[in-house]
Amino acid sequence: MSQPVARLAQLSQLSCKIFSNVYNPTCARTGNKVLRQRLIGSTLTAYNPQKLVHFRDIQALYPQLGLVNMEEKERLDEIARRKRRGKGAPKKGKLYIYL
Repeated sequence: MSQPVARLAQLSQLSCKIFSNVYNPTCARTGNKVLRQRLIGSTLTAYNPQKLVHFRDIQALYPQLGLVNMEEKERLDEIARRKRRGKGAPKKGKLYIYL
């Protein structure tokens, strides 16, 4: 009776060798499923785009040029206008207690 079982085990071992599978007759946990997976390191590093050069970087490199960021200037002007109208952000860090 043990002859067919041993023969099937040999057949399974030979099949695993032919098809490049891991022979594991005891069904022990080997982690082979994880090790066979495709590596994702290059995908993770390529996910974030390359660092771009911003206006503030150029402005910091060449302060003698006196470059003015118009978008930032417009933003600050808009904040100042809103504050004058009373629509600005509330002051932070002060606790008002109303009785």
